[in-house]
Amino acid sequence: MHITLINPPQFFTKAHVAAGIVPPLGVMYIGAACRQKGDSVQLIDAVVEAPEKVTKLGEDIFCRGMTFEQISDAIDINTKIVGISNLFSFAFPIVLGLARKIKKDHPDIKIAVGGAHPSATPIQTMENREFDFVVISEGENSFVELCKSIEDGNDFRHNSIDGLAYRENGATKINPKMNFIEELDTIPFPARDMLPHDKYSSLHEGHGPIQEKCTTILSSRGCPFKCAFCTPKLWQFRYRTRSAKNVVDEIEHCVNEYNVTEFHFEDENLTVNKQRALDICSEIKRRNLKIKWQTPNGIRASVTDVEILSAMKEAGCYHITVAPESGSKRVLEHIYHKKQDLKQIAEIVSAASNLGLKTAAYFIIGAPGERAGDVESTIRYAKHLARKGLDEVAFALFVPLPGSELYDVLKKQGKLPDTWVALATTSDMAKTCSWSEYINDKQLRTFRIRAYLAFHMTKLCFHPLKAMNMIFNILRMRETLKTERVILTFIRRYLRVTGIF
Repeated sequence: MHITLINPPQFFTKAHVAAGIVPPLGVMYIGAACRQKGDSVQLIDAVVEAPEKVTKLGEDIFCRGMTFEQISDAIDINTKIVGISNLFSFAFPIVLGLARKIKKDHPDIKIAVGGAHPSATPIQTMENREFDFVVISEGENSFVELCKSIEDGNDFRHNSIDGLAYRENGATKINPKMNFIEELDTIPFPARDMLPHDKYSSLHEGHGPIQEKCTTILSSRGCPFKCAFCTPKLWQFRYRTRSAKNVVDEIEHCVNEYNVTEFHFEDENLTVNKQRALDICSEIKRRNLKIKWQTPNGIRASVTDVEILSAMKEAGCYHITVAPESGSKRVLEHIYHKKQDLKQIAEIVSAASNLGLKTAAYFIIGAPGERAGDVESTIRYAKHLARKGLDEVAFALFVPLPGSELYDVLKKQGKLPDTWVALATTSDMAKTCSWSEYINDKQLRTFRIRAYLAFHMTKLCFHPLKAMNMIFNILRMRETLKTERVILTFIRRYLRVTGIF
């Protein structure tokens, strides 16, 4: 059977910080699993195929990548089922619009959607008749079974497929996700050969800085922690890992087959298992792989120490991200439910800086229940990290993610917006939405500006060379920080659009 898998166009606003264009691991994993079972597979990454193409969808809402018509026309005529990836809730209108176009042009093709958003909202998603199925959470086994059921014409088998939402006599049925892949080493490597791999590196729009030809990689799945703003319950708090050998096998495969020399680990937390992290580093060094790598999605300081950082550095790591989330102990304990030692984070930042690792920190402001004093604590703590050697910082706006504890709280209180697009504020530097009953939008905008100014002024005072290096790197079109990557992304995008570069 022929299957088409689609990474949809990218949602953004006028002031949206570049989201990045990276190889879509989820789509590539599903593609590899289907191919392993003998299916014919087509992968379409609508973003990388047309990064300069921008379509206006509404007031201050844009779509970047292939148009819906171009995607529909590109679908192989033999396709029986289309799978669409939908990670972010604010991007759901784009996914829905694409599904409508495909269903109109190809009424006989079944459409399945997967990813974080539909996994958290299967009933709401299935209210849209364009979607025939929702694949909930981890999809390799479920989607392969679904394809087999469709190929055999056995609709009655849908009720036995783990983690599937479907229709029966017009009503939505949901099979809860019960079975997860425990032995991750058994999963085939992502199907990178099905996409124009060289384009990702040439665009220089990764989740983190890009210095060499790069790709994304995932060494584990899930997260054992229970932060109230995050969605680990979608994966039932299950944390599973690949062996060090299997991870480095994939790295070596990418080096040999695609000449990749830089890797971005998209794990929720690479260092949860200390020994495994050390084993990965040792295996990289044992094979004498001359690579660079980073952890743009973050590592948890509470399970990281100097030994791990030293091993990472020796194995080629050059950039790490930590996530304090807040400088307020009250917010961490009573709102986010995140057990976080702020002193330990500062020690890790200092140690990493001394080792020559670039460091970034994530903060969230504007959460329900957060007070002005809490944000002030976050600003002071960010300044403290700047003095310790932190290279860059992000002050993201709180967004209620479907499937998270705080989303459920806001839903019960009737405080959620009417549209998913309203959630697209976390990386938008022009829009500010406060979910705190104690801080209004205008106050939060002022706090955010103050936070960035305070951090960079402190960095300039205590580490002037770091500040000057960032300016020099931008002038040389060289990336060592996410901040440099974002600025250079806008510069490169402008030069491409104008035909200068």
